[in-house]
Amino acid sequence: MTKKKITLDFLNEKARYLDVVIPYYGDDDGHLITFNNGFMTELEYDEEFVNPMLDAENKQLKLLIDLQTLTVVDWKGGNLRMWGKVRDGGTYTLLDAEKKPIWQIKGYVPNKLLPPHEKGWGDYLEIIITSDGSLQEWRTPLDFTDFIKDGREPKPVQTNKWYRAKRALWHIRGCHLNGEEMTWLIEHLKE
Repeated sequence: MTKKKITLDFLNEKARYLDVVIPYYGDDDGHLITFNNGFMTELEYDEEFVNPMLDAENKQLKLLIDLQTLTVVDWKGGNLRMWGKVRDGGTYTLLDAEKKPIWQIKGYVPNKLLPPHEKGWGDYLEIIITSDGSLQEWRTPLDFTDFIKDGREPKPVQTNKWYRAKRALWHIRGCHLNGEEMTWLIEHLKE
């Protein structure tokens, strides 16, 4: 199997959209993401706030960004600022003009392309969207070098809805239970 070679020239010519998918638990269980309306009013504590990026079923925040116009596609969310330490959980997929995936980063934020353009760990993401869907504080020309360094062939983005069960399984595996203990645990889980 040969690895596909992607160049900056190819991405500069073909990348039209960026699909951003970030795990979001929504229950204060490990995420460090805040939302405000651009005037520093924290929205996550407003009972009427409906996060326009939230895919509640899959426990993910999703944005489709038009890289030519620097707007969020089909935005209907008003003014919104998202600031978060998303660490290495996001998936960032470049799409062509027909919205077909061409290259992807799974993990750290590609901060040469996405704000806050930090130099360092790629843990933070800041998205500022105006009521018409325009993105603020984006650097132009666009810089796809993180996709050259860390990118890969696109794969489907997996759901995040099983995050609690996965965490529990990881913890149980770390306990190195013997057969008798595992049988006992399974019986008690059925109750």
